[in-house]
Parts: sequence; C-alpha cells; structure tokens
Amino acid sequence: MVCPKEDKLLDYVEGILDEDEKAILERHLHSCPYCQQQLEFLNKENELLAQTLKFPTLPEDFAEKIVDQLEPYKSKKKRRLPWILGTAASALIAGGILLSVNPGFAKLVGGIFTSDSVDEGLRMAADTDIATPVNQSVTDAGITLEVEDLIADTTRIALSYRVTNDQGKTLNPFIDFGPESIKLLDEENKEIEDISISWALHDDDYGIFELSLADIEHFAKGMIRLDVDHLAGKDGHWQIDIPVDLSSAYGHQKVVELNESIEIEDVRINFNQVKYATSSTEIDYTLEYTEDAKKRLQQQLMAKEKQFGKEIIDPFFPYFPMIGFRIENSGGEVLGYENIYADENRGHPVSENVIGGRGFWDGNPRDLVSVNNIDSFVPKKNADDELFIVVDTLYRPTVSDFSITFKPEELPKTFDYNGYELTIDSIKEKTEISLEKSWLPVQRHKTVEIKMSGFAIQKAPELRLWAIVDKSGKVYAVNNTGNSVFDERDQHGRFKCAIELSTEEMEEIPDELTLHLIAEREVIPLQTEWRVPLSK
Repeated sequence: MVCPKEDKLLDYVEGILDEDEKAILERHLHSCPYCQQQLEFLNKENELLAQTLKFPTLPEDFAEKIVDQLEPYKSKKKRRLPWILGTAASALIAGGILLSVNPGFAKLVGGIFTSDSVDEGLRMAADTDIATPVNQSVTDAGITLEVEDLIADTTRIALSYRVTNDQGKTLNPFIDFGPESIKLLDEENKEIEDISISWALHDDDYGIFELSLADIEHFAKGMIRLDVDHLAGKDGHWQIDIPVDLSSAYGHQKVVELNESIEIEDVRINFNQVKYATSSTEIDYTLEYTEDAKKRLQQQLMAKEKQFGKEIIDPFFPYFPMIGFRIENSGGEVLGYENIYADENRGHPVSENVIGGRGFWDGNPRDLVSVNNIDSFVPKKNADDELFIVVDTLYRPTVSDFSITFKPEELPKTFDYNGYELTIDSIKEKTEISLEKSWLPVQRHKTVEIKMSGFAIQKAPELRLWAIVDKSGKVYAVNNTGNSVFDERDQHGRFKCAIELSTEEMEEIPDELTLHLIAEREVIPLQTEWRVPLSK
C-alpha cells in the first residue's frame, strides 16, 4: 500500500490541511485498510482529547442563543492496577520535576505486552530478550508519566506507559503527540527522520507508542525521547530518554532474498525479500504496470482530466494496483492472509494475522511509478515450518464512464451497475457548529451528503472515485466518506452495502445533478495462483 506520512494523517485529523490536500488524502483513506487503521488510532486520540479539552458539538441555532451554562465534565473511573513498588528507588529532583528509576516498578517484563489487547507478535516478543523493563517515571504538576516496558525489534519498537496523579490514581494516558513529543535518536543523538509512529489506548489505563522501522536502514542503537508539555489536562514538562539497543534483535533476525517475479493482467509483481524478526514477519514486494498498460491508463486519465478537471482526477488514489495473498506452510495450512475473499459468507475482503503494512512510490505517483510494499504478519510459531506466499487475487484500477442523473425531489432512485443494485436514498445539506478548545471562534461547517444503499455480489468492484456535475456544467469534487459491504445477504445471495458521498463545494442543492463514477477497482481472482517459497 502507498500511504501518506504520519504527520499528514495527524494534520488531517486536526483539520489543518487545505482543501486540495484534504480531498486527495480522503480518497486514499477510503481505499487503504492500513491508513484506515492508523486513522482509527488518531481519531481515538481526538476522542480522548475531547473529553478534557472540547465542548460538545452545538446545535445549528447556537449563534442565535445565549449559552448560560455548560454541564461540567465528569471523568470516568479508571481501574487502578496494582504495582509492586521497590525500596531502592533513585530520584533526581530539579525545578519541581521528579525523575525516578524504580527497579520494582514493573514486576516482570510484560505487563500490557502479555495481554490479549496487543497483537500476537508483541505477545510472543514479550517472552524474549528483546523485551526489557524500562521502569522510569517523571513527575511534574502532580502528574506522573510512567514508562513500563520496551520491545526493541528490527522491524518495530514498542513502549508501554501509564499516567497517574499524586494519589496514585490512573489517569487518561492520552498524549497529543507531535514531531517534538517523541523522537528516535541514534548513537550520535541525531534524529531518525521520516519514521512512522502510531499510538493506541489499551485497557483504558495504558498507552502504547509503536515506531515502525520498515523503511529505516542501519539503525542499531540509540534512544527514544519522550518530551511532553501537556498531560492529563495540565501543562508541565515530562521528558524521559529510553535507551534502545537492537543487538539481540539482529541476532534473532533472518533475511531471505527472494527475487521472484511474474506478470499478471498487465501488472508485474516482484517479491524482493522476507525478513523474519521476533515480533513480525515482513514481506517486501513491488508492483508496477507494464509500459503498455501504463500508457493506456495515462491516456484515459488525461481524457477524464479534460472532462472534469485536474483537481478531480488525481492519481494519488486509486490508480495503483494491489494484490491479495495468503501465507501457508508446506502442508497447505493457511497461517495468515491479506485482502482476499477468504470466506464465501463474507461480503468484503478480510485479513488474518496481519500486523500492518507500508508502501512507497519509486518517484512521482502522478507518473504511475512502481510501488514498494512491506506487509507485516504475526511470526510463525513453528520454527521448522516452511512458508509460502500464494498470490490469489489482483485488484486493478479501471476508469469508468458510468453516470446517473437524478432530481432530489424524485428520490429514492434505484439503478444497477457492475454487480450492484443501488438506491440513491437522499441528498441533504448538513451544517455543524462546533466550539473547539475556547469560546472563540465558533466554527460553521457545511457539507452536502448523498447516501446510497443496496446489494452487491461478493466480488463486485470497489466504487471509489466520484464527481458531481450540475445541469449548468459545474463540477464538484466528491469525498467518498463511506463505502461498506456487510455480511448480511438478500434472497439472491447478494451482500448488503452502503455508500456515503459528500462535497463541501456546493452552496445549495441544485434541482438536477449527475453523479459520475470516475474510477473503480476491479477484483480479479486468479485462475492460476502463484506460489512462492519464503525460504531458500
């Protein structure tokens, strides 16, 4: 998958992207399961932040009313985890900040990393020598940031922490982290650039930072620096430097060069290498169009650009191919899969034992260049298993000429297209007035939303990129804000589905408009699967 950097996703969540950047990113988000997962993490952060820093969304008539009183915020009770505190704690007190290293702070390496709330790869790593107790805490403004454990692998680094008050009560561990809040530094104290960082809440009490090393070369030793100036609703300064040493992790790692290639449906697939690490198995592969296929697609996009405008036809998404595959052992037992229709009773692609993935363009994506992907899976439990990757599905973008014209007053309106039976249920204006972080300014946000529902066959294409044209010929960019296929079936065996579109460019709903489908991603099950050994 080709994904934006972490800070771009964070800017999107914070609402500070310009309209062009936002539209491009949203088109990608609704196609990419990896970024959807990352966005879920970031949105969770915002929800936690909203509990302490934001007022609820206000009604449309707020501007015309006087707000006399707001209900006070009521914090939820947090479960207090028992800790075995040691007596040989060392402390440094300076400027009202308490920094302690407590040998008894965590009884054993593990804690949250041994629970079911983290992925199986981290649970497996917690029982090895790449997992170490950190047991450091820093206190300021009556709030303590406690870092518990560290897992330092060659593919990713994860650390767990808690936040408590001076009575020992566990607080919300949310950290509104930015570029300066968490850094990975090398032995020379230089920051490792362009690193992907994610955050997650676990069991309401723990926060976990995970740093992906998928695209980082030659990092072996250094430290993670946490530098936080706002925590649990209070301003202060909390800094902890956590040593990181990957020596043990590199000792366990095995890298196998593959160099296996094939051409399928005008797409070249090359499996480059597989990296067996303690907490994950990473598969590195490249996808690219053949030259003839690239030229055809570029010509089709140029024609669409002339029809709808360059801002509508942007190749950030959905014009790169994807593959569906499974991991199996020599006996044919499936150990994991990604983006395949593994169950005929499921209406959508499913994944199993997938940890995550990243992708990188080899040049300007507008030139439809090759895409390098790194997908991570849970490590194999049996070291003697010989693994294979089996490519069984190709997801190939195609340009569409489908359109449907309708009048809002005549809705609902039903149509059939390429395995779908869809009904345009409604088109409505939506205005929200929200108050964020302070009394001023009051922000008014207006969109026009289109909702469709219906049924689709299992492997119908993804309908990804749309545009609206009114009867005067004006073109409106459309965000695909929801594209869902459910497991519920109708009497014909088709799966229930729903599509939600929105535009922020329409001042008022016209009395007639045409909805154009620009691009879709077709699903091509391979008649002959490609099976590649992952060991040599």
